[in-house]
Amino acid sequence: MKIALIMSTLFFIGCTTTQPHMAEYVLAPKIEKRNYESKKCHDRSIKIGQVFSAKALRTKKMKYIQDELQEDTFTQSQWSRTPSHAISDALLISIRSSGLFEDVSSFRSKAKTDLLLETHVEKFIQYFEDTNEKSYVEVVMTLNLLETKSAKSIGHTTVSTKVQSSSVDAKGGVVALNKALQKSLLEVNSWLNGACQ
Repeated sequence: MKIALIMSTLFFIGCTTTQPHMAEYVLAPKIEKRNYESKKCHDRSIKIGQVFSAKALRTKKMKYIQDELQEDTFTQSQWSRTPSHAISDALLISIRSSGLFEDVSSFRSKAKTDLLLETHVEKFIQYFEDTNEKSYVEVVMTLNLLETKSAKSIGHTTVSTKVQSSSVDAKGGVVALNKALQKSLLEVNSWLNGACQ
């Protein structure tokens, strides 16, 4: 009986493995408030449509690209929430803070608005180069501003931002991606300001 108990205990000890600690990172760019000249859209409402993105940005997995071609996933780092949702929320907060529009609604809202902003995230990833001695991130978003009633496009643009990482690891990539998204959001607001001229 004792031998059977010892054997079963050893069996279970052998089967248990310890999982490495998973670091969770937050995508939360600083939202800068700026004054914009245009008042043409000030009495209009806008809905920020759901952000379209690749499947990789709709999971918490943190992807990176090595040597321009090889895509891989960090094994001990992940996002606290999906980048797609975080980018959508940051875009909403940034446009609200711009004061360009009378009302800014989320895609979840049932409110009818004058305008609709469609956003597609083309790139949102960290790159490693020079045998992992250097790292940078790239954020590329394509935007289309539509009149809701006619579905006519008022304007469209592509915002592209590249930022060097301060360290060659997941944390350095997260810091750089937050900075790149912050710059991209300012560029989006500047473009909307121009579209309202």
